[in-house]
Amino acid sequence: MTESKKMALIEGLLFINGDSGVDINDMCFLIDQNEEEVKQVISELTDKYNNDDASGITIQNFAKTQYRMITKKEDAEQYKKLATVKTEAKLSGASLETLSIIAYKGPISRPEIEEIRGVNCENVIYKLKTRDLIREAGQSSRAGKPMNFEVTDNFMKYFNINSLDELPSLDTFNEEQKNLFE
Repeated sequence: MTESKKMALIEGLLFINGDSGVDINDMCFLIDQNEEEVKQVISELTDKYNNDDASGITIQNFAKTQYRMITKKEDAEQYKKLATVKTEAKLSGASLETLSIIAYKGPISRPEIEEIRGVNCENVIYKLKTRDLIREAGQSSRAGKPMNFEVTDNFMKYFNINSLDELPSLDTFNEEQKNLFE
């Protein structure tokens, strides 16, 4: 396998795994290379990104054996502006569903939200926190003590309500839904 192919594969693995990152052992297995070779390629990729002003990303090593692509720290202010602009953007269906669960059931932990939704919510929760629509609200008493989440004042502002009491009751909502299917 050529060096450029190794670089392309590792770059792709880091990209598709996003914020979760990739363990060095997984990279070794997936591209059939030893740890020293993979670390060398990661080092070359990191140098390439760090020395290229036309690139906004770099590679971060965390938890000793994990690697992920991240944005460069020197560009953080511009990315914060983007997050602010995106707050005004329309919320996705997944975001609205997760936000509704937190509004009605909060404080509630991510595992509890995932039990209700039936899918992983880590990315959606991250985006809702970035938009300041939810915040951490202490730890759950569940096993592992996961973080609980609740809605923020920005949630109230976004939906033009003064309190959660102004949300439609679940009983009313359930009745309306039943009528749709009759």
